[in-house]
Amino acid sequence: MNQKRTYLILSILIVSLIGIFYLLFPGTSTKENTSYQGGLSEETLTRQENSLFEGGSFLDFSGHVEETASGPVAVVEEPGSKPSKTKSYLESLSPEERAKLYEQMYERFKPLTEKFPNNSLIPKKLSEEELAKKKENEDHYYRVQREILERKDVPKEEMSFYLNAKLKRSDDMLEILKYGMENYQKLVGENPKNANLEYEKLLKERLDGISKSREEVISAQKEN
Repeated sequence: MNQKRTYLILSILIVSLIGIFYLLFPGTSTKENTSYQGGLSEETLTRQENSLFEGGSFLDFSGHVEETASGPVAVVEEPGSKPSKTKSYLESLSPEERAKLYEQMYERFKPLTEKFPNNSLIPKKLSEEELAKKKENEDHYYRVQREILERKDVPKEEMSFYLNAKLKRSDDMLEILKYGMENYQKLVGENPKNANLEYEKLLKERLDGISKSREEVISAQKEN
């Protein structure tokens, strides 16, 4: 009984997590088929695989264009000024409310964190040092990515860092999507009424797109 309950909870969480990915980063795009350094395509370079939680993309909708999507904002009237200042949803919260919101997210996805402890896309608590290191790596990652897209000559060491990080992100995303597909198929097998053909199609397209991008990255690693 407990095992079935745990399975149901994990199924709901993984479907929720995948749904959030689709909400912020919907499907594949029709990027121009142009090759960049290492033979990488523009679609692979700009594909989103970053964490939606620890990096702030899920809660903060006003950040870097490569990492976030537009979302709810709070309008705050400042005394003595007519124009209204818009703030992101996260910025509009007090420190206490923000901390509470993060705690709720960490607790909600705790079963998945325990199942996939090394997956960087699932929310987990980090120390200040870990957060600082994560931000440093993300800044480094996007700087190299920008240089590749600008067709600058990226040194081998920098290219190696980028490709390793890109592969890790792809693997983490595939791990979540494959687990989501597995649970979806089990749910449909138990009750055909649970079938959602649109969701299934999107999931398959996402799996296919990331798998192809992953092969590009591996090929680029061999050439680097």
